[in-house]
Amino acid sequence: MQRRYIPIATIVAIMLAVAVAGYLNPVEEQEVPARVVMDNTGGRVIFNHQFHAEDYGYDCTDCHHDDIESDTFLSCGSCHPSEFNEQFRADHQKAFPSEEACLRCHDDVPEGELAEEDRPDTDSIPLRADAFHTQCMDCHEQDGGPYEEDACYQCHAR
Repeated sequence: MQRRYIPIATIVAIMLAVAVAGYLNPVEEQEVPARVVMDNTGGRVIFNHQFHAEDYGYDCTDCHHDDIESDTFLSCGSCHPSEFNEQFRADHQKAFPSEEACLRCHDDVPEGELAEEDRPDTDSIPLRADAFHTQCMDCHEQDGGPYEEDACYQCHAR
């Protein structure tokens, strides 16, 4: 081998060793995700989850008002869709860990298609944007976060 290829081969070997070590020793799952990306029509929001939880000291249930016995919290869209359309009605039950979750909105665990009079009053369940704005803006107003008319773009990407 020519002498000029030795540094290149050494660097490639080191990179390969680092890649294999990283593959064999995966990072442990974090208890609190560092960031959560929320796509929406107002502009993507990159929510610094870890900062809000650790630096501000919020408890999980301050935002996730889940009272379902589960090891994980539900995503907001499980209960608060962007709109109550046929796709949400058909797919939302897949987001819940147990039938117990159904009782948050339904009187009984639904069996098949519901008659109109047996469906929950969706006017009383905020859509995802309304739920976020209420949740986020209330805390921002109380705790001094961005909260004015022109503060939207401190969270929403343009």
